[in-house]
Amino acid sequence: MSRYMRPPNSSLFVRNISDESRPEDLRREFGRYGPVADVYVPLDFYSRRPRGFAYIQYPLTASAA
Repeated sequence: MSRYMRPPNSSLFVRNISDESRPEDLRREFGRYGPVADVYVPLDFYSRRPRGFAYIQYPLTASAA
């Protein structure tokens, strides 16, 4: 598939989040700007602590597609 044929991206990359930030907290904060489909906070493989960034996924709307 060509890169021009990819579906539009609907995720937001957020850096410098606190180690105490939970996905529920991020969902609540970013839910102010629209419905949130998913929140992903990657964990460090060895320490199992958040890596300091997250991805906020918004559902695609018909106008964005």
